[in-house]
Amino acid sequence: MNIKSQIPNLLTFANLLCGTLIIISAFQLNFVNVAFLAAAALVFDFLDGTAARLLNVTSEIGKELDSMADMVSFGVAPAFVLYNYWGNEFFDGAGNGSFFRLVYLNDLIMYTPLLIAVFSGYRLAKFNISNQSNDFFTGLPTPALALACFALPLAAEQFELANIWLTHPVFILLFCVVGSGLLISNLKLFSLKVGSKNKQLNVVRVAMLLVCVVLILWLHFFGAFLCLFVFILFSLSAQKIIA
Repeated sequence: MNIKSQIPNLLTFANLLCGTLIIISAFQLNFVNVAFLAAAALVFDFLDGTAARLLNVTSEIGKELDSMADMVSFGVAPAFVLYNYWGNEFFDGAGNGSFFRLVYLNDLIMYTPLLIAVFSGYRLAKFNISNQSNDFFTGLPTPALALACFALPLAAEQFELANIWLTHPVFILLFCVVGSGLLISNLKLFSLKVGSKNKQLNVVRVAMLLVCVVLILWLHFFGAFLCLFVFILFSLSAQKIIA
């Protein structure tokens, strides 16, 4: 076996392992571990593709492994993080679990995060069979939504007002339904490959990244959560220059 050709796959396995550990941490309600593991998963997800290009190695099994790892780390894992967080905070009898007059709606709302896992699977399958562009994604990338999901529990604990907003049943429904819908939408959102030939888009990318850095340094996890909305807003404002 050629060790060189297996390096990208080993990095993909590391991403997959991080995803499974995120799920375990979510059920343990250890959301600090979730944040660290999510950052590691994102790094490994970036490195496996980078390593494959630098080493000039490609394989069909590598593509399948990458898609499976992304499904776990950025599809199933964020769904379970929100399911466990909101289940603990909102439906423990101390929250607003009786917001809806129909009891069955109160019982069903905690399962809405699972829509993210379902639609992420469809998003990844759609991505695998579509022509890829270096400038944009069609539909919200799964890692973008996943990172907001991973940041949300710690963001909600930073401020009392944030906790009220981010655990409100209407927000839960909107975030899960709209977020899932954006995953499979035809909306064009730019990729973060700054070195592309589209110079105007590169300027927008850099501006967005600077705004996100400021938000994270200023508001920490709440700022990281807001980066999802910054990404969407910047993409919407750049529709005319997205190829």
